[in-house]
Amino acid sequence: MVHQIYERAIKETGAAVDSEAAGKIKEATRSAITTARRISLYLTDVNGDGKFDGDDIKLAAEKAGVAWDKIDPDLKTALLAGGAAGIGVNFIPFVGQAIAIPAFVGTSAYFYLVAKLRGIGKN
Repeated sequence: MVHQIYERAIKETGAAVDSEAAGKIKEATRSAITTARRISLYLTDVNGDGKFDGDDIKLAAEKAGVAWDKIDPDLKTALLAGGAAGIGVNFIPFVGQAIAIPAFVGTSAYFYLVAKLRGIGKN
């Protein structure tokens, strides 16, 4: 999964990354995927306000034992994007819930990688 997302993010950003940096970014992405999977188990309207938003992702992270304040800022942004994708497909009849978690995790990983690759270009 990481390799495919990495290749797509490289094409998107046009980033030139040496093999050492690529390895570090891929390892960080694996960690981000693990975090996203833990949080995905609690994806729902956690606070019961009738809508799914960033507050619900923060609460889902806390329920998963992930300290929101300790999450990398790029991952926070990616999780919010992934949450929109995951919840969006969750409402598709019959198959929604089966693809909501992979959509959340994959989208979060992709946006995380893009942010990291763009950050390399700024340094």
